[in-house]
Amino acid sequence: MNQDLLFLQNLGLALLMGSLIGLERERNRDKKKPSEFGGIRTMALISVLGYLIYSLFYEQIVIFGIMTAGYVVLLIASYIVSSYQNRNSGATTEIAGLFSYLIGTLVGMGKPLHAAVVTLLVVMILYFKEPLHKFAHKMGQVELYDTIKFIAIVFVVLPLLPNRTFGPLDVLNPYQIWLVVVLISSISFASYIAIKLAGPKRGTPFSGFLGGLISSTAVAMSFSALSKKNPKIVWPFVIGILLAASAMFARILLAVSVLNQNLFGALYPPLSAMAFTGFLICAVFYTHKQGESAGDITEKDMHLKSPFQLGSAIKFGLLFGAMLFISKFASLYFGNNGIYLTAFLSGIADVDAITVSMANLSREGSITASTGALAIVIAAMTNTASKSLIVIFFASNEVRKKIVFTMFFIIAAGILALSFSV
Repeated sequence: MNQDLLFLQNLGLALLMGSLIGLERERNRDKKKPSEFGGIRTMALISVLGYLIYSLFYEQIVIFGIMTAGYVVLLIASYIVSSYQNRNSGATTEIAGLFSYLIGTLVGMGKPLHAAVVTLLVVMILYFKEPLHKFAHKMGQVELYDTIKFIAIVFVVLPLLPNRTFGPLDVLNPYQIWLVVVLISSISFASYIAIKLAGPKRGTPFSGFLGGLISSTAVAMSFSALSKKNPKIVWPFVIGILLAASAMFARILLAVSVLNQNLFGALYPPLSAMAFTGFLICAVFYTHKQGESAGDITEKDMHLKSPFQLGSAIKFGLLFGAMLFISKFASLYFGNNGIYLTAFLSGIADVDAITVSMANLSREGSITASTGALAIVIAAMTNTASKSLIVIFFASNEVRKKIVFTMFFIIAAGILALSFSV
């Protein structure tokens, strides 16, 4: 490409990216102070400045450093003046100005993709000011402490773990085991954040779905107990439990899609059929519940704890390792029947450990994709049936009748889809 044309193209990119940041700052500018630093024109010019300074002086590092330092001094002076005029003013706009300069520099370095990603991140952080502040205030001290510990262990311990198999049957890989723990915990934590941001009071069905991405069994247990205390309330608890059960199938598919694409193809028909059936029944129930409310469902009522607790993560890692060993042992000495029995027994309490162990064993070639898929489906159906037993023992009569009836259709849909796919 012609150098002059490339220069103009990159100049336009720097102008556009700086303008995006400036547009967001302009929207949030105090209308009583139109001359306040950091509007759309200022940010656009700053980004162009960064691009031009790098383009002109990238071979003269001393001059480039002096020009950059001069701009930083200008930013600091702006912050000192604004903080002197208003004691409550923050440094967000000045920091955004620094990023605008760096974005222009990235464009000048010939890294427009990096500049675009940084621009998007900056604009998102600036735009979602209120939700981020609300989430920070809603997060408790214990949750914050657990999150910090977990993130530290992910970025410090994970790289140090050996990425090789060892132990009995040569099936245990510490790095892969901990990586799976991070994956499952991340899915659960994303749902936990959503519940924190939206709040359980937004609706029992909504909370049931997000809770199902964390632990559908915990949702079934808590909603069943609540329905017994409030026997006149039926539909919200029924829909919440069914959505949690259906969300479990979505969580399994999400985990397998990351761990083993070949297994995902074999697993998609039965699990998607069960999820679709569950969601369809929920939609029918929702249209006929006639606005019935479950009242003020709290996070305490749902019995959902932060999934980033270190103890829980270590327990899941140990369970996953045990499932890997037991499944490999059962496959070697008892064939597929041993795998299916292991899946059935594991599914009574949990599906995540057997899911990721089947995905790993299938990817390594220890079992076929069809065997792994059938084992996961068996575990999912067993877990669905175990939730029905929870409802039978702990829920009110009306909730019990409707849940058991619909769970039968969900399992039947899975069996039907499985027979066609086989």
